[in-house]
Order: sequence, then C-alpha cells, then structure tokens
Amino acid sequence: MYYTLLHTIGYFFCIYYWNNNFQLKTLGGNTLTLLASIIAGTSILLVYRRIESNEKYFWLLISLGCFSYTVAEIIWIYYENILQVEVPFPGWSDLFFMLQISFYLAAFLQKIWYKRKGLQVIKFIFDTCILMTVAIAFSWHFIIQNIISEEEVTILYLVVSVGYPVGDLILLLGAISFYLGSQYFFPKKVLFFIFSSLFVQILADTAYLYLTAYNSYYSGSLFDPLWSIALLLMGIAATFTTGAEVKENKLIVKVDEHSNSITSFVSFRLLLPYVSVIFLFIVMISQNHNMNGLLAGSALAILLVILRQIFTLLENQKLLSQYHLLNENLEIKIGERTEELSSKNQQLTEAVQKMRHLAYHDALSGLPNRRLFIDNVTIALDEAKRNNYQLAILFIDLDRFKNINDTFGHEFGDLLLKHMAKQMSENVREIDTISRQGGDEFAILFNEISSEEEVISFIHKIQSVVSKPVVIKEQELHVSMSIGVAMAPIHGDNAEELMKQADMAMYHAKQKGRNNYQFFTSDLNQMVSRKMRLENGLRKAITNGEFILHYQPQVDLKTQEVLGMEALIRWITDEGELISPGEFIPLAEENRLIIPIGEWVLYSACKQAKTWHDLGYTHLKLSVNLSPLQFLDENLVKKISSVLQETGINPHCLEIEITEGFAVYDVEKAIKKMHAIRDLNVRIAIDDFGTGYSSLMYLKKFPINTLKIAKEFIDSVSSNRMDKELVGSMISMAHSLGLTVIAEGVETRDQLLSLQELHCDEVQGYIYSKPLPEEQFHTMLTNRISSTNAMSNTYQFFNKI
Repeated sequence: MYYTLLHTIGYFFCIYYWNNNFQLKTLGGNTLTLLASIIAGTSILLVYRRIESNEKYFWLLISLGCFSYTVAEIIWIYYENILQVEVPFPGWSDLFFMLQISFYLAAFLQKIWYKRKGLQVIKFIFDTCILMTVAIAFSWHFIIQNIISEEEVTILYLVVSVGYPVGDLILLLGAISFYLGSQYFFPKKVLFFIFSSLFVQILADTAYLYLTAYNSYYSGSLFDPLWSIALLLMGIAATFTTGAEVKENKLIVKVDEHSNSITSFVSFRLLLPYVSVIFLFIVMISQNHNMNGLLAGSALAILLVILRQIFTLLENQKLLSQYHLLNENLEIKIGERTEELSSKNQQLTEAVQKMRHLAYHDALSGLPNRRLFIDNVTIALDEAKRNNYQLAILFIDLDRFKNINDTFGHEFGDLLLKHMAKQMSENVREIDTISRQGGDEFAILFNEISSEEEVISFIHKIQSVVSKPVVIKEQELHVSMSIGVAMAPIHGDNAEELMKQADMAMYHAKQKGRNNYQFFTSDLNQMVSRKMRLENGLRKAITNGEFILHYQPQVDLKTQEVLGMEALIRWITDEGELISPGEFIPLAEENRLIIPIGEWVLYSACKQAKTWHDLGYTHLKLSVNLSPLQFLDENLVKKISSVLQETGINPHCLEIEITEGFAVYDVEKAIKKMHAIRDLNVRIAIDDFGTGYSSLMYLKKFPINTLKIAKEFIDSVSSNRMDKELVGSMISMAHSLGLTVIAEGVETRDQLLSLQELHCDEVQGYIYSKPLPEEQFHTMLTNRISSTNAMSNTYQFFNKI
C-alpha cells in the first residue's frame, strides 16, 4: 500500500518535473506503468500459489491479465520511446490491452459461476444482459457513433474502438455484481480494493477512448497514472486475501450477519436492472437527435425485462407447485410423525414401566429384589400391628452353591437359581413375598400367621420341593438349603432388624450341618460376634502357626495292625482355645481360606509320614482330606506332585479322600482329574460313602482304591437289621469292584463285631483311638501290641492311651 502511494506520487512528479521534455516524461511514466504491472502480476501470482481452494483460479486469471498488460506496455514503450513514433491505433498493444480485459472478465465469470448456482445464474444472466444493453446504448450514443461517423474508419478500428467501452462496461457490471454479492464473494476490505481498481481502470479507459475519439489524447497526460494505480490496487486486494481473512491457507468468507444489510443488498440488486431502463428512458427524453442507438437499446432492454418477468412467473408457478407438493408431503410427514410420536410415547411408557420393574426386581429370576422386599415387609409389619397377627422372615441360602458354580460355571448356576426361584414361587401364597437377595440367597415374607408351627410346616413344604432331584443340561443335582427364621413381633418390629436376625439364624443353620432351619434367638448375637472373631483369626492362623495335625489310626480288622492314619486338622488359638473343625472348617470354605489351609495340611502330613517311614514304619498309609474347593483347583495335580517331591514320601503311601457328593457334580471332569492324580501313583478314597447321590455306574468309572462308609450307617449297624444289610451290600459291592472298605466312626464292640461279620477290611474310630497329636501317635506306634494278641486286649490298650 505504501509503495502504491509512493508510485503515484513519483508518477505525477515525472509528469510535472519533465512536463517540457516529452521524451523523458513518457519514458518515466511508461516505465512506472510497466513496473506496476509486473509488481501487481507477480504479487497476485504468489497469492494464487498460497491458496489451496478453488478461490485461487480467480487470482490466476487476474495475474494473467496483469501480465498481458505488461506485454502491451512493453510494445507501447517500444514504439513511443525506442522508435519514437506514434503508437499505432489499433495495434499490437491494443491486442494485449484487450486480453487484460478478457482475463479480468474470465475471472469475474469464474467467480460468479462458482458462487452462484441453478436459478440464480439464469436471473443473473438476465440482469447482466439488461445492464449491458443499457450501458451499450449509452456508449453508442455518446462515444461509439462519433467514432464510426468518420469516413476512414476500418473494421479493425471499429472493433477495437467498440471493444474498449463494451469491455469496460462489462467490467463495471462485474464490479457492481461483486459489490451486490459482497457477502458471497470477498471480505469487505478485499472487495473495496477490487472495486476501486476496476473503477479507476474503467475511468482511465473511458477517458482515453473519449479523448482519442476527439483527437485530444496525448501521452503523459494526467490520466496516465490511473492505469498504474488500477494495477497496484488489484495487487493490494490480492495481498489482503492472504492476510487476516485467511486461516490455514484457506479463504474464509465472512457473511454479513445483519438481516437489514442483506435485505438492502437484495433489494438494490433486484431494482438495479429496472432503474437502469428507467434511466435510459429519461436520457431519451432529454435527447432530440441521433436517438437510434438509444431506441434500439431501450427496445432490447424492454424485451429482456419482459423475458425476465416471464421466466420469473414460470419460476413462481413452479415454486408454487413445489410449495403445494411440499405442503402435502409435510402434512403426510406430520401425520406419520404424530403417529410415530404416539408410538414412541407408548414405548416410553413401557420403557418407564420396565425400568421401574428392573429397579424393584431381580434381573435373573424376576423376583422382587431386596429394596421391594424391605418395602413389602415394612407395609406388612404395619398391617400386622393393626390386625394383631404375626409374620415371619425366612432367609434361605442354597448349600454348597459356590461349589456348583465353580464346577459347572456361572451359566449353569444361573439356570439352577432360576429353577429354585420358580419352584419356591409356586409354593408360596399370594399374600406372601419371595425375593432374591443376591447370589444364592433368597428371602420369604410369610404373612398373616398365628404360631411358630405354621412356619415349620411351611419350611418342610419348601424343603420337600427343593430336595427333589434337579436335571440341568442333562446333569442331575440334589440341592439342599439352610434356612434362618425371624418372627414379628416376637423378635422385632423393624424390617432391617428382622432381616439381620433371619440372616444370623441362617448362618447358625449352616453351622449345624446345613440342610436344616433355625429360629433366631438372643444367643445368636453372641454366636455372630464369635463367627466374625473366628473369621478374622483364621486369616492369621496359618502365619502364626496356630494349626496342628492329629492322626487317627486305621486298623486292619483281621490282623489288628495299624495300617495307616488319617490326618485331621486342629486349631489352637494364641489364647490357647481349641476350636473345633466343625466350627472353623465351614468358615474357611466360605471365605476360600480352605485352599491355603488344605495345602498346609497336605504338606505337613506328608512330611510327618515320611519321618515315620524313615523310622521303619514303611507300611503306614496316610489319608488326607481334600475340600471341594481344593479339588476344583486347576493346579491341584501340580501341587500334589510338588509336595511329593519336596517331602520325598512314597506316592503309594498317600491316599487322597474326596467326598462322594461332590465327585458326581461333573463326572467327566472329576474322572479326568482323578486319573491325573492316579498317574502320580497316589491312591484315592471316596469319603462319607452313602450320604451323597452317586450311582453304581459312576462308582464303576471312578479310578478309586478305597470306599469309606459314613458314620451315619455305622451307628446303627449292630442295632438295626436293615442298616446292617445295607452296610453289607455296600461292602460286597465294593469288594466286587476290587475296592478296600473302611468303616468310619466305629465306637462300640458290637459295631466292631458286626463289621467283622460283614467282612469289612479296615475300621477307624474311637473303638481303637481318638485322633492323637504327633507325639502320642508315635508312642502308640512304638508300643503297639502284636497282631496275634486278642482283640479285647488291643481295645483296652488303645483306650488307655
């Protein structure tokens, strides 16, 4: 911009300073004009290379126009300053001057075509033609007809003479179009310099043509700097395009956000063609000679206006038709949308109801959840108080459900829970509520009762339903439950308090051996506190060395020799309190602490057995119980193998005991793991045989060595004929399968004699010895009586110990 100012001042200085020296004045002016065209063209070309969008082609055409002007100016200098002759008109310089106008026009058309689409282009063409017609009519009347009236005018002279004003008029129209569409084409600052450049050039060309027509133009006139100024202004416009209005090399066009400004632009653009025609008629009225050009122009302009109006009417009819069609479609869409919204509203209502149901019901079983159950209990308590009746809360937990889940997977466990929920739901009254509390825990609100006997009768009904075999995925299961009961108003009148009390009673039922029910008593608070204390103590008992092992002998009934021993864990706390295995083993299983405890038992027992083997008791067989969780451990076989290697015990002397009921949960998996254990040359025994649900087919498939008959059958073997026959059948069956039979819990001489009569192989129980600590068991081995002594003497000896 500063250069343009200095350039203009320098140009006028040349004209003024060398006013009397035509040669220097024209040379200086022509050189400055040439320099202006080169600077403008180069600047605009650089802008073109920086822009990445389609906007750049406008500036490419403008730069070509500037370079065309450069060529024309070089030709002009050649004639005027080198040959020092008058520049011919028309001549080669005029060709390139006309090319500049052509490139400018091409740039405007490219910009307009790029920005305007569809019907807007057609309207714009009509408006352009009307304005051009009016402008040409004026040019013809005031300029062109004066030129062609000369007698020596050639066709080329006429074309060039007419081409300048027509081209300038079109440039003027382009400038006006850009002005009217400023919010679409360029930022305001860029548009200002483009419009200024075009206006200055049109002014210079018009002055040149007018003066030439009347033979008044001379080189170095005050109009000459206008061409340089026009070129430099166009260059400035291009440089502003790459300035503040460009971000990340992309042209950003600012849209006028003021509706009033847009309205004024649109109104002026619409009125301009009509105003120009009116202005043409006004000029015609003021003229009184040579009006042929004005008449022809006005006639053509009116024709174009009529055609534009016809096109506008057709367009309006088309738009009106489209409007009616759109209106019809809109009505259809509104109807469809209304129907859709009605459907959505129905779906929303259903979704809300579903969400409300999910908020108060268990997703798996569909039963009320704890929140809804507490609400129902609270309501029932109020009604019970008003109507003077009782209610009971039954808290139910499925026995050994975790083992089932670990064995068969969570999907299997979910199917079992759904089955249990369905079975229990079908056996409660409408006034009762059954709820799933989470996991394998359920709760039942037994409403409107008058005595404890009603509750017991209902529990027996539920137990009988649940005790029936369940077949899930072709797997038969026998499920039991532990039930805790709290009654209102006997045990309390608060829902949360009753739930807590029923939960305590349920845990008490589990401690009693599972598959039973217990009512809440005030003593249970102390029991729960003790349970929590024991749970905390279990976690540190291993590291503190509070566990010890006792050993109970297994005696051959024929020879009366001790053939082996079963390792049994005992817990003596830091305070010296002896905790019964029946009390802490269920807690350890519940908290999965049974796995590290079981690993300690296996290692310690094998280590001690190896010590006795080294002392000469190589015939001793060691039996170690595995908990269900241990048997499910994927690393069980590796752990047993590791213990065998670390302790050095003979694998043939180790016998692993597993419970019958658990082994049949997943027969194929159990058999596979048993074979892996047997591959270590370790023996396997089925413990508590007769209390589970295994079939003879399963028993035949199991790779076991020993069958241990449960104490429940031994207790009445000498007093109940049917039990004796049942035990005899078990022994015969086991012998037919090549198994050794051990009777557990033998306590009396009569039981011992009955087992001898039934040809039992080995016995284990208080008839010979209670479980003994390591030192006492070793003493027993050292002082054992020869197998040839009488059985009575042996019995007396062991009881002295």
